[in-house]
Amino acid sequence: MPQIPFAFQWEIPKNQLTPLKDVISGLFKSRTISNVSGIEYHFYIYPNGYGKENRGKMQIGLYMKFENLKKVQAVFTIFIESANISKYVEFYYEQTGGREQPIVDTKDFYNREKKYFVDGKFIIKVYGNFKFEETSGAIEKLKWNGAVLGDKLWEKDETKDFTISVENKEIKVHKLILDAQSDVFSAMLKPNTKESIESKVQIKDFSFNVVEEAVKLIYDCNFVSTLSTDDYMSLLQFFDKYQIQSLKDKVESHLIDQISAANVCRLSNASILSNSTKLKNKCIESLRTFIESKTALSDLEILPNQIAVQILQNMLYRSL
Repeated sequence: MPQIPFAFQWEIPKNQLTPLKDVISGLFKSRTISNVSGIEYHFYIYPNGYGKENRGKMQIGLYMKFENLKKVQAVFTIFIESANISKYVEFYYEQTGGREQPIVDTKDFYNREKKYFVDGKFIIKVYGNFKFEETSGAIEKLKWNGAVLGDKLWEKDETKDFTISVENKEIKVHKLILDAQSDVFSAMLKPNTKESIESKVQIKDFSFNVVEEAVKLIYDCNFVSTLSTDDYMSLLQFFDKYQIQSLKDKVESHLIDQISAANVCRLSNASILSNSTKLKNKCIESLRTFIESKTALSDLEILPNQIAVQILQNMLYRSL
């Protein structure tokens, strides 16, 4: 499911919230923000709750407006550092509208000892992701353009003489094709090896879908991909492990085109695992751009240390 990270700090002067202390459904809202997926949203606060049933509860809400999306899930954490409060929230939307989360009793919210207001301000920090389902017309699938010969060889099941076993499923292939494309498979298929004698190899560290697509690319077939971006990260590692540089280059180029704030940290990790220098450098370049523009990043906690250090070093250089 695609996702878009978001993060912001909202500072609200106390004198704008004080008049709403005793007002039922009294509302104060942030500015509206738009993103590239057509989602518009704003946060809002009910200091005394929305409706009679929520009276006496300070609520923070999220209003979302979107089109061409089936549904949106907002997953985020609200931080009120002055009061040592953090609240994990999950909201689900199937249409435009708002959802609210109770935070604290209204009397405690305005209690000076509870420290919700500091220097005359109420400060909220929010960090999270929008996860969404696209309509079928919005989903663009990758088409691999191969050769007619590749398609014909792939369809010649009766002449296939080797089996790749993955997740209790089998993929039939020609030894000659594997031997010609990969030095690793070539060594595996030499006479007297276990794989050569049994005409079979078991692959445990990749999914069936990834291996099947890898084999179709090895054959140079024409087909439409069913893999996700995360699957392509695994496919990149497959071609690195089995030393098929030409196909690794193709997958690396595809992943470079997919870099976004939602996946750049995972792609950075994949670039290290697959020894993909071009992808790593492009991720570092993109990360610096995102950081300078204060763009929220997903999965920041998995960013490899060596990349984080390199970004910091690069940002310290002066241009001459």
